[in-house]
Amino acid sequence: NGWELDINSRSLIGPDGEQYKLPRSEFRAMLHFCENPGKIQSRAELLKKMTGRELKPHDRTVDVTIRRIRKHFESTPDTPEIIATIHGEGYRFCGDLED
Repeated sequence: NGWELDINSRSLIGPDGEQYKLPRSEFRAMLHFCENPGKIQSRAELLKKMTGRELKPHDRTVDVTIRRIRKHFESTPDTPEIIATIHGEGYRFCGDLED
C-alpha cells in the first residue's frame, strides 16, 4: 500500500512521503505486527509488547492504540483491511511487507 515503517525515526511514512511520528505504544505495536505478519496477536500480547503491562479486565489501551494507527493509513478505518480485528482473539496485520 506504499507505507513504510521507519525504525530509526519511529515514524510511518506515507505514499506521498509525509512522515507521521508515532508515539511509543503505536510504534511498538506496528513493529510487533511487522515482525509477525499474518499472525493473530492477542490484546494481552500486544499490551505486553507496547507497555510491558499485563492485560486487566476492561483495559482498552490496545483497542485505542489500534484505532489511532488505523487512522493513519486505513482508507476507511471503520472497515480496516491492513489491521484486521479477529473477534474474540485479537488483531492481525494483513499488509504487504517489503525488506
